[in-house]
Amino acid sequence: MEEIDKTPSEQMLLALLQPMARLMINNGIGLAGAVELLKSALVAEAYAQAPEVSVSHVSLMTGVHRKDIKRLERGNQPPSKASAAARVLTLWQNEPGYLEDGQPRKLSRQGDAGFDALVGLAKVDAAPATLLSVLLASGNVTEEDGLICFVTASMVPHDRDEKMRAAVATVVPHLDTTVGNLTGETQHWDQALRYSHLSKEAADELEKDATRMALDMLQALNKKANALQHEENGMTLFVAGTYVNKKVQDL
Repeated sequence: MEEIDKTPSEQMLLALLQPMARLMINNGIGLAGAVELLKSALVAEAYAQAPEVSVSHVSLMTGVHRKDIKRLERGNQPPSKASAAARVLTLWQNEPGYLEDGQPRKLSRQGDAGFDALVGLAKVDAAPATLLSVLLASGNVTEEDGLICFVTASMVPHDRDEKMRAAVATVVPHLDTTVGNLTGETQHWDQALRYSHLSKEAADELEKDATRMALDMLQALNKKANALQHEENGMTLFVAGTYVNKKVQDL
């Protein structure tokens, strides 16, 4: 079959869609479902760019039929319990009342400086019992002699839906940065290191180094961001992240 020439923009979108296609296939989403999702995304973005435009104008912008635009619902993702739990862990690491010798101290459930009070201080939309179960399941905390013990702030959800929402929280800001830089809307930091002819052992060693350095950076930023947010509350979202990709290439 003769391949149709693609513009640079189309080539880039095709490259971005390849891993998304893997995710769709693994979750049983075929072409019909993908088209429906794409319609929803196009309509949502059109209204985000021009909230007051008519249905006819959105149809012209996106190519989505007017009857589909009227049918599609625009909603938000449900709150993520993993995000709420991460907020609780951040406060536990930084609030003086929850520290002992600079480290997160063991907490009782009740009391002025207990776990339930910590959840209240975090101002998250989740019950303390729910968050405790999430943190226990993820291995971020343990329970010993009736006390809740901090283990790690590295939040890796195990529930499938929470994993999906955590991935969205990571991938969407990165993609938003990339697209914003391409369109000229923004100019944010977006760089990656790439070496393509390494041994597996060398790549494994680099992954360990990258993980350690990234964790140090994120912990430092986390501490500073938490202090700044206490000093001056606002409505600006800041996201910084790291990733490692490692795979054997086809010859």
